[in-house]
Amino acid sequence: MKKILISTKFKDIIYRLSNKLSMIGGFALFCIILVTCFDVIGTKIFKKPFSGSYEIVFLAQLVAIALASGDTLIYGRHVHVEMFVLKMPERLRKIVSIIVSLSGLTLFVVAAWEGFVYAISLKAAHEVTGTVKIPLYPFAFILGISGVLLSLVYLVKIIEIFRTKKA
Repeated sequence: MKKILISTKFKDIIYRLSNKLSMIGGFALFCIILVTCFDVIGTKIFKKPFSGSYEIVFLAQLVAIALASGDTLIYGRHVHVEMFVLKMPERLRKIVSIIVSLSGLTLFVVAAWEGFVYAISLKAAHEVTGTVKIPLYPFAFILGISGVLLSLVYLVKIIEIFRTKKA
């Protein structure tokens, strides 16, 4: 009973963290809309575009996508092809699910590591965007954090696969 309780708490923490980060990603999406509106209004009405709008939008896209990816994985909103898997016997389905989840876990552990390494190198090099000089390293750290979150979500999925009878 204690093992189930611990993994349930772990799952709840990961899911709540994912939800909070997804909300931040949603705010980044809202910022994209605002910046785009200001840029279009400024360009069309005042003949003065929003300086740095391109950079702000692409960095906000990175934040929106990276931070919403955990929630997307949790709720199964990623594109996946189940046509062949659904025709497999239950035991084989479970094996395929484990292999896919382990592959995802491995991929995102490496992505998290590389995101943090890249962030450190960007910080050391003082890399900034071209127009408005926004430092780039925090966004690489966000990619690393996203990789950690996705790794934890895959870990929860793997634990759930082993706990359930169905895949």
